[in-house]
Amino acid sequence: MKKNLILFISIILVSSLFAQQNFNTSLHKTREGKNTAYRSENGGMQLLTNIPMSQLSCQKCHSTTGFYPNGTPIDPTTYTPSCNDCHNFAAGTTVQEQTCLNCHNRQVYERQAYPNTDKHQQAGLTCMSCHSKEELHGDDGVAYSSLKEPGAIKVKCVDCHSNLPSNTSHSVHNAKVDCAACHAVSILTCASCHFETLLATGKNRAINQIKGYRLLVKKEGKVRLGGFMTHTYDGKANVIINSYHSHIITKNATTCSDCHNNMGAGVPAITEYNNTGKMTLTTWNATTKKIVGPTGVVPLTADWFGAIKLDFATYTGDPNIFPSDPNAWVYLKSTFDNAHLFFAEPLDSSTLVKLGFTKFPNSVELIDGNIPTEFVLKQNYPNPFNPETKIEFSLPKTEFVNISVYDVVGNLITHLFRGEKQAGTYRISFNGENLSSGVYLLQMNAGSLNKVIKMVLTR
Repeated sequence: MKKNLILFISIILVSSLFAQQNFNTSLHKTREGKNTAYRSENGGMQLLTNIPMSQLSCQKCHSTTGFYPNGTPIDPTTYTPSCNDCHNFAAGTTVQEQTCLNCHNRQVYERQAYPNTDKHQQAGLTCMSCHSKEELHGDDGVAYSSLKEPGAIKVKCVDCHSNLPSNTSHSVHNAKVDCAACHAVSILTCASCHFETLLATGKNRAINQIKGYRLLVKKEGKVRLGGFMTHTYDGKANVIINSYHSHIITKNATTCSDCHNNMGAGVPAITEYNNTGKMTLTTWNATTKKIVGPTGVVPLTADWFGAIKLDFATYTGDPNIFPSDPNAWVYLKSTFDNAHLFFAEPLDSSTLVKLGFTKFPNSVELIDGNIPTEFVLKQNYPNPFNPETKIEFSLPKTEFVNISVYDVVGNLITHLFRGEKQAGTYRISFNGENLSSGVYLLQMNAGSLNKVIKMVLTR
């Protein structure tokens, strides 16, 4: 009997230690997602602020109530993530859904923006109906860099919806389009987040929320929802574009013409790009003092860095005082100082054709999926060229890549690509049809590579 008791206690202790070890690598413990998105080496906002994440309050983010589930107050100065964030062990191990919502504010905002809309909520499902404890505890032992990293979120729509209705939409889109791209009601995001307020108080301050649009990006080979968020700091502006998953799902959230500009209704963003080569994401309304977002579908093109147009606002009130004074928001500017993609890629040209694009940007084409041994930027070919030339580059590992073209006196001509790419060899084209003859400089920054090549345009 005594031996059995000792064995039982030993099993409990070992299981507890193993679970704790896994939790230590989970995103609930590490909070690595915001750190990865913010860091300068990933193209994040640290490039503008020069303030390391260790000096920010982001990794000490905790329940908005200020209390643990067991009612104990949280001391922000000594707080560190632990099992107590979610569990009230005095009442058992079940986690209440409100506990999830106390930290995951975006889902709260979505429900407020679209009340009684989500089919999962209407059916009585909760967060834990889809997200297993193994996923939340990090039981695979992998220290993910973000919940957007492949493998970090295990659940998939087809885990429950395995027998999809037989129709044209499912047969055409199933292998190439993520379910939420069609079935999510909208993306919800914040505009012109005021970084000075975060530094002063640890709280977020945005001018307003934006909804009613559906940004489309590519991730893991599929068309998925993407979102964008804008920030301001010290007169500078930042935008991050990332993959996104809305939790407001309905059966008939979209129609074919909502996405396909060539199917009758017309898509404002695609029409604007076809006519001007630009896409307007945000606009300042001087009357309401609000940032107005886009409407409908906005497909991300390969030349997004130069194509997207945004207006930014900043807060002139006391950053320590809440709530915000609506009259303290003022227009800042219509250019951004930094922008990057985060677990998202632009759509390829074949997808843009299907969506009704008639004007096409240069795209980065993977030509060899084998992993190179070093960073390489080859000379463009042909060279001299008229009017188009191609550039090949190789990455030995996943890196943030920035490729830009300048004239000989250093004036920026265009950003060919700015975003993350996995290891491999790629090709991108540059078209100089609107430029005069002469020498142009192509600069590429990726990892340890910082190289410039000369390209000669002859007309």
